[in-house]
Amino acid sequence: MNILITGNLSSLAATFIEELTKRKHRLVLASDDADKLGIKSSGAIVHSVNPAGDLFKDAMSAYGFDVVIFISTREERLSEEKDLNTGHQLDGLWNVLELCKHRKLKHFFYISSTEVYGDSQDVSENAVPQPASLNGYTLLAGEQYCRIYHDKFGVNTTIVRLTNIYGPQEKSGLLYRLIMACNGKGKASLPVREDSEISLLHVLDVTDFLIRAIDEKYTSDSMVVNLSSSKSFKYSELTGMLQKYYPSLALTFADEDDLHTRPAKVSSARRIYDWVDTYTFDQELEHLLEIFHGERLPKKSGLDAITRRLSNYPEFLKWIELIAGTVLIQLLSQMTGTLIQFKYVDFRLLFVVIMGSIYGMQTGLYAAILVSISILYTWMELGFDWALLIYNVGNWLPFALYFTAGMITGYNRDKNENQLTNAQKRTRLLDDKYSFLYGVFNDIRKLKDEFRERLLGYRDSFGKIFTITQELDQLQEQTIFLRALSILEEQMDNKSIAIYSLDENRTYARLEASSAPLKTRLSKSLDLSDYPEVRPYIEQGKIFQNTSLLPDYPAYLVPVFNNTYPFNVPAAMIVVWSVKFEQYSTYYYNLLKVLCGLIEASLVRATLFSNANYERTYLPTTKILTRQAFMETLKIRVEMKKNRVSDFQLVVMQSPDHRFEAIYPCLAEEIRATDVIGACTDGDYYILLAQADKLAAQDVVKRLARHGIQSRLVDANQILLD
Repeated sequence: MNILITGNLSSLAATFIEELTKRKHRLVLASDDADKLGIKSSGAIVHSVNPAGDLFKDAMSAYGFDVVIFISTREERLSEEKDLNTGHQLDGLWNVLELCKHRKLKHFFYISSTEVYGDSQDVSENAVPQPASLNGYTLLAGEQYCRIYHDKFGVNTTIVRLTNIYGPQEKSGLLYRLIMACNGKGKASLPVREDSEISLLHVLDVTDFLIRAIDEKYTSDSMVVNLSSSKSFKYSELTGMLQKYYPSLALTFADEDDLHTRPAKVSSARRIYDWVDTYTFDQELEHLLEIFHGERLPKKSGLDAITRRLSNYPEFLKWIELIAGTVLIQLLSQMTGTLIQFKYVDFRLLFVVIMGSIYGMQTGLYAAILVSISILYTWMELGFDWALLIYNVGNWLPFALYFTAGMITGYNRDKNENQLTNAQKRTRLLDDKYSFLYGVFNDIRKLKDEFRERLLGYRDSFGKIFTITQELDQLQEQTIFLRALSILEEQMDNKSIAIYSLDENRTYARLEASSAPLKTRLSKSLDLSDYPEVRPYIEQGKIFQNTSLLPDYPAYLVPVFNNTYPFNVPAAMIVVWSVKFEQYSTYYYNLLKVLCGLIEASLVRATLFSNANYERTYLPTTKILTRQAFMETLKIRVEMKKNRVSDFQLVVMQSPDHRFEAIYPCLAEEIRATDVIGACTDGDYYILLAQADKLAAQDVVKRLARHGIQSRLVDANQILLD
């Protein structure tokens, strides 16, 4: 599988990589400090990209991930040198979830912490978290993000809440910092009470759970999973364990708990995944101490330490150099006898240096020529002999100095200017180059994704057809509608699909089921006269493809024929309201044609079965369902409502003075053809109002009252429970 590991990779990532690559999984690591982890595994690709950055989705979209693991910043990972950046964490999680929501992801894992329970007494998976720290609220907000994407976009998510973690490669956790403090100073301070409990879970036990969950074929009904060691103990007991190896160890405790990661009750991990922690802390402690002590850095000399420290403070180093330079100049002045020169300042040299530094070599040389003329003019004004100026070589030095200063300062200025200009040109060239490559990359990525989908589709076509056939092997129309919608959404990678039933005249189409995002956008029925372009396709049994991009028309419309009496009459239609531009291709046209053909065959089989079992399905001379048939219909309607693909209202009729079989014609006039009347196991009769809201149901109650039939709305779930 292709697995993305992102978030705070300083925690858990090293062990995850080592264990998952052993099982031939292909890993991609993404974090701003991923290159500092020193990952050398051949099965892992490392990207130093921040999950909260703008380029994250673009960089990661080139991969087809099956599993994504997001490691949050848990309490024991908070560094004392870095501030907790809540927005940074949540932005990174949001970016990752946005990347996952449009993909066929098998599983998304959010590694959280039992810190979310705060000081609550109930630490079970079904408890309502009550954080007591800022990081706890951040983790809880991240869990809420995951729930929203799970419910709204169908991202298969598992929230894993961990206790304190330890292991050979865990170098920033609570236990590691405590051992390093004990080994260095012989004393440490813990911001918890002495009688508080701690649970230390080995990182390999966490990895074992993830491997089990990744390999699980079926979706778990539990979204939250607690992982905690089966054996917890108090911090005072932890002190006793460490004192066996550090006899002079002095541990101090606080009066109140500032750490909120605590043991938790483990239920789903054992019940669903058969997970049990296999590592015991007191047996692993000696091995950990040997590893941690053997990896201490070698001692360096005092000068190296001072140099390394000073290099971390450039501002402080600048002042040291300034003061040292001043002392050196003073010593050189004393050694050469040049102590004070109040009356002599070479303004001409200063002028040449300034002009050369600001405007470059050419202007510097012009300045040198001008100041040379100024010297000659002054020489002439003073009345000195010209021969003395020409034949005394020492008098040439100021001229040479002016020209040298102008050339050097001007050259440096021109050099810097040329370097800056060239750098700007290279930057523009690189920008154009990478813009072009980025466009090519996007085109290649789209083609790769399309070819990958097609390759998988062709490779697994027989298996998919077999699976789809099994899914559609149902004997109730409503069950087929539910399964068909799920199959179409998965195979077409589309969440804008609706299934309609047609009346006898093909004038109106009644909504039977639709994708969850369309629930509030679609009307309960369609007037086909508003879509004249599709009428010929429905009558002729052809697929309508909106290649002309007609406004308000669906992208695809596929009629479904009954093929029983009356023969060759369209009874339903499958509508794909919107698709991506590339899904107008022949590939998707043929895919939809095959899928709808399988659905049509299943509907025909269900109709034949219903007709053959008419006497067992309906009460004599009526369209009132028998008790068994009505309960089966009610169950599938409840399931459809739960999955947000369809809606209904249930009305119970309370009129003991009438036999409803006798007054069925009167009842049939007050309801629609798509509504269902049936007898229930409690002896009452019910009306199931398909795709109706409470307002429409109340209107039916009023109309029945005019015929002397008392009725009321009831809860379908309660009926099933009873």
